[in-house]
Amino acid sequence: MSSVQGQRQPVNWRSRPFRVGGRSKRHTARRDFPVGFVPFGLRAAGFIGRGPKQLWPYVLPWVFAVLTIGFFCLVVRGVLTRQLLVPPVQTPQSLVERGYTSNFLAERIMSSMRAIGQDAESIPHDTMTDNDAQPDIQIPGQEMSYASTVRFIKGVIKRTDVVVHVGITKVDDRADSYVAHVQIEGGPFDSRESTVSFEGRDLEKFVHDIAVKAMRLAEPNILASHLYSQVQKTRCSLAQCDYGEIVAIYDEVLALPASEQGEWALAGKAWLLADQGLSKEAEQQTREALTVYQHSAVLHASLGIALEQQHRIDDALEALRAGASEKSKTAENLRLLGDVLLHANRYSEALDAFKQADRMKSDFVDNLHDWGEALVTVGRYDEAIEKLSRAVALRPDLAPSYAEWGRALDRKGDLSGASRKYAQAMQLDAGTLSVRESHLARLARAAQGGDSADASKPGEAITPVAFPPASLGLQTS
Repeated sequence: MSSVQGQRQPVNWRSRPFRVGGRSKRHTARRDFPVGFVPFGLRAAGFIGRGPKQLWPYVLPWVFAVLTIGFFCLVVRGVLTRQLLVPPVQTPQSLVERGYTSNFLAERIMSSMRAIGQDAESIPHDTMTDNDAQPDIQIPGQEMSYASTVRFIKGVIKRTDVVVHVGITKVDDRADSYVAHVQIEGGPFDSRESTVSFEGRDLEKFVHDIAVKAMRLAEPNILASHLYSQVQKTRCSLAQCDYGEIVAIYDEVLALPASEQGEWALAGKAWLLADQGLSKEAEQQTREALTVYQHSAVLHASLGIALEQQHRIDDALEALRAGASEKSKTAENLRLLGDVLLHANRYSEALDAFKQADRMKSDFVDNLHDWGEALVTVGRYDEAIEKLSRAVALRPDLAPSYAEWGRALDRKGDLSGASRKYAQAMQLDAGTLSVRESHLARLARAAQGGDSADASKPGEAITPVAFPPASLGLQTS
């Protein structure tokens, strides 16, 4: 989108032509105008200078009211947001000497945990969202601030933040051998703890292993979805894919007294069964879970997926609509509903579902892709390109979106542009293209000397973000 801003040229009396001869009344008035303007300007300046003294008694209460309401809204938002925090890590001197200080290790662990959360969109899970720094506002004349107020209220209503405490000790002074003790404080998995052993020089791997362990203790469902994404990237067959560790994580969650997390774990297990083609087993397991969690939006979604795999489209739509009407619904519920409606050739309803999902979560990559696919199907190519370009901007390694973008350009008649997008898709995953599309992609790559002109490289490095220990972290439900 573009905006046009109008500009006014200031009127400068000195820039106008000045005649030497012929002093007309008009000329005299123009020359005297600045002289008459000076008293007016002085009076206006005096009024402005006196104004605040006269208006403060009326304005000051409103200023305080606005500031109080803003502070109250910040506090409410902070209280309702449960955050996942990593305070400074207890670090041995040998790591400090190598630059791995307490604060730096906390930042690196948090960054690695964020990367896991960003790569965990394959199976629905409880949300964990990045959060920018909240200002620690100090109330003038009072011994309290925004952070202390939020912490106090959270303690009163027993909604404390989830804190990952990490302490590293050196095992052998003669070798690079360490043990990290990880403990969770607060949240549904309070007091869970474990250790991570490490030996070697690759400290970044050690940091990653600590982050994985922290996620397994504090956010196991998110870690399970991340591991599923990693398995899918291997492009294994149904018989070769190993989901053993993922199932073990779900079983751990179900063995713990955290009912909300158990609901997501059951849905995740059903998702795995459906992915392996065991749709009837997935249906049975989900229906049993719904007897316990009758108003679970995610379980209704799992049931809808299992029913669609059995080609029971009407039953699937009924289950998905039930999930989309629950209070606990997410953008994924609406996306799945739109996806099944799209497969059923009910395009108008599908587009409406994708639009509602976008209102709930505008940066939802899967929804943007499916929405773009639906728009291509109905011939709205420019709108489709806009959605698909947003999807690949968020996920540069998303080959299907490049392929669908190419199809939109192809149907518009832009064969050259379509070929370039097909080439980008082929660079990431050739399996997303048809024979004709692959041929066009090879032609485009040959014309460009084997390189795609604007293909983004997958797996770009994630820039660490500093997280102050008292007020910043990842949100966790």
